[in-house]
Amino acid sequence: MTTSGGKRERSARQRWSAWQASLFYCVMMALLLAMITWALWDMRERELEAARVGTQGHAELVAEWATSAFARTDDTLSGTANLFALSLVEEASPWLADAFNSLLEQRQRSLPFLESLGIINHLGEPLYTTRPQGSDYQDPQEREFIRRFLNDPEQALSAAYWNPEESGHRMLYLRRMFDADGSFTGVAAAHLDLFYFTHALQSIQLSQGESIAFVDDEHRLIARHPSLEGLSVTQALGRQVDTSEVAELMRADRDQSAITTSPLDGERRLFGMGRVDGLPFAVIVGKQVDRVLAGWRDKVMVFVLAWLIVALLGAFLLRHYLRLARTEEALHLSDQRLRGLNESLQAELDIAALAFETHLGMFITDASGAIRKVNSTFEEITGYRAEEVLGENPRILSSGRHDADFFRAMWASIHTHGSWQGEVWNRRKNSEIYPQRVTISEVRDGAGKPSHYVATLSDISEHRAAQQQAHRLAFYDPLTGLPNRRMLLERLGRAMKEGAAQARQGALLFIDLDGFKHINDTLGHQTGDELLRLMSRRLVEASGQAQLVSRLGGDEFVVLAEDMGESIKVASTQVERLANRLLAMLAEPCWLGARRHLLSGSVGVTLLNDGAEDAEACLQQAEMAMYQAKQAGRNTWRFYDPAMQAVAVRRAMLESELRQAVPRNQLRLYYQVQVDRRGRVTGVEALLRWQHPGYGMVPPYDFISIAEESYLIVPIGEWVMETACRQLAAWAAEPYTEGLSMAVNISPLQFQQPEFVGRLETILAATGARPERLKLEITESLFMEEPDAVRDTMLRIKALGVRFSLDDFGTGYSSLSYLNRLPLDQLKIDQSFVRTLFEDNANAVICASVIDLGRNLGLEVIAEGVETEEHRDWLENKGCHAYQGYLFGRPLPLGELEPLLRESACIAGR
Repeated sequence: MTTSGGKRERSARQRWSAWQASLFYCVMMALLLAMITWALWDMRERELEAARVGTQGHAELVAEWATSAFARTDDTLSGTANLFALSLVEEASPWLADAFNSLLEQRQRSLPFLESLGIINHLGEPLYTTRPQGSDYQDPQEREFIRRFLNDPEQALSAAYWNPEESGHRMLYLRRMFDADGSFTGVAAAHLDLFYFTHALQSIQLSQGESIAFVDDEHRLIARHPSLEGLSVTQALGRQVDTSEVAELMRADRDQSAITTSPLDGERRLFGMGRVDGLPFAVIVGKQVDRVLAGWRDKVMVFVLAWLIVALLGAFLLRHYLRLARTEEALHLSDQRLRGLNESLQAELDIAALAFETHLGMFITDASGAIRKVNSTFEEITGYRAEEVLGENPRILSSGRHDADFFRAMWASIHTHGSWQGEVWNRRKNSEIYPQRVTISEVRDGAGKPSHYVATLSDISEHRAAQQQAHRLAFYDPLTGLPNRRMLLERLGRAMKEGAAQARQGALLFIDLDGFKHINDTLGHQTGDELLRLMSRRLVEASGQAQLVSRLGGDEFVVLAEDMGESIKVASTQVERLANRLLAMLAEPCWLGARRHLLSGSVGVTLLNDGAEDAEACLQQAEMAMYQAKQAGRNTWRFYDPAMQAVAVRRAMLESELRQAVPRNQLRLYYQVQVDRRGRVTGVEALLRWQHPGYGMVPPYDFISIAEESYLIVPIGEWVMETACRQLAAWAAEPYTEGLSMAVNISPLQFQQPEFVGRLETILAATGARPERLKLEITESLFMEEPDAVRDTMLRIKALGVRFSLDDFGTGYSSLSYLNRLPLDQLKIDQSFVRTLFEDNANAVICASVIDLGRNLGLEVIAEGVETEEHRDWLENKGCHAYQGYLFGRPLPLGELEPLLRESACIAGR
């Protein structure tokens, strides 16, 4: 009775375990499905948000372009009005009228969207037009608009009018005119050809499913790309786009986006709107929602498939678990029935019989760990035959990858919970190491002591390989092997956080290949794929191994450049160099077989932590900057960040203008006097200035570094040398200046030119300057590299009679090892030490040490930055030989300097 009741109790306990396992499986699958559903919904919202940002940014860029186009029209009319006002002045020369007539025709031809230009007086009478006489301003509604504009002085300075039913593709644009006294004289008028905007839109490359349209405030279509199916450009112009969704979008006070069905082609699109400033226009950019969510739908399929696979795998494991539980129960029942009849042997036989029923690899050990039984699957997986392992310990399968702690934890679980399962790296008979999924269960006898251990194993090497392949597919581009968008966004997000925490600048460069689509379409995708692989290798080479190069898809690449400096100025310089290096590498000819292909790139740049809240936003900024680069003519780069773009634009502008500074005679030499202990002028230092006609006097610190980095310092330095020597020769002919010396600063880059000594000798001979009056000022940085070569060059120059002064001594290398070896004549104490002489005791010690050093080495010492009598007196007491600074005179142009030199010579003569 007791035995029967015990059996029923164990059976109920087993049924409850099976039910519990099944419930756990169902709950886990439901939770996993809920998590996947939430993740997919979040991905969908992110895809839509990214598309909204991109669409809105594209609309704003096109609107900005349209604003600039109309601004050119307004500027043209403004200039026309001003010149016409001048032609009305009674004393004006006759040529003004002719100039006015030719100006109208010239400006009309210069702007492709201008159909005609004209002048209307304050009474509404046309005075002049570039169209044939009598062919303009014939539309009654147009004339009425002109009349109202003339009669209403409170209206704006300019206004536009368009009636598609009467005017067709012409829009009237007016601007008020005033004479020299400020009296209203009429309007300058222009007819704009709206077809121009259709042609302009057609030049913009759109992604599949994208559209761009110009719509006025009356919801009338002006231009659209792509064109509407079945409608010509003329038929589409002025078509009413009158829906409540469009009206709500157009009524917005600022740029916005919305998802709605397009009234033009019936497609459901995500629209972004940007207004054209100053005109009743708006730019509407749309993307098909199906295209936006295409990638998301693929993810839905992948996640659903993954859930099904997990569900099937879970069901399989549940089935295996229930089967194993039944096996353990059968073993227990068998143990009870056969107790006393060779208990151990019979248990082994029963267990062995059950082991061969499973499709998993299986082996059984006794309590001491000796293998007693294996099945055929075990032999297939391990490569060992049964007779080779019977009696052996399972340690013969060990790979050596797991330490003692791993096995102690495993056996602790077996002894405590009766089983253990996990992944183990084991070794086959052929020494191949592979991953296994292993389950070990403990079997106890009637006394509750372990009698056997049952282990099941399965080979998961193929599963691991599939996981690795899935990881590669998830994070790498299969064509080029570069990281894909997913990996880029993960790295970008991490880089943004680290850069913000460490106050280090980083940049993102978005690259689109110019001309790739044509090659891909005409020569086939195989050629296109080869080009993409070649370009990806070039981008990696140009970027350097420290940067991440990613391919987003198609012909779009991204370079993540980290640690570009601590300030925007430094980062802009570094990024500019990288962008130029990328463009140069992309523009090199590509040889595929016997065919030569030419490509270029458009690069958009943005800082990592400058306005973007997350990685997606940062990527969008770089992409918008890339579109700006394309609109600027391609094969160029643009910054998204306004401050950084301003720095780069100003730098590029200064470099471009600096290249013309010498031929345009914009460079000037200013001179600052140098005096001895008695206050007598013994020489001057020639200082470079740039007198730009537009920017005024450009400070040296704004352009010297640009000249150094662009190698312009070499021709500029030669100009300085020739001008200074010519002036030195001119002073030699005057008694009051014949004894003056001329100090000229020499850039290390200029000094290291192979022909520098030859050019100096030629200049001295051509100008007639006395070499002993010329003093070259060099800096310590010159000796940092190849000091022996520098010394040899100095000795050759010294042989010509030219002297040397070591400028800014104490601020750099400041090694005494080279002073004895170099043919120096003078040490110059840097002004940073002199100006704070009495504020910083360390500077006083440095100044005194330099003076003592010069005296011991037999070198003259001159101090610059002397601004007060106290400075001069202190330095004189320490033994300083010469001085330079505001106390004796600021840098002056030649015309202001020479009278002072003449006066100084007269005073000294007395």
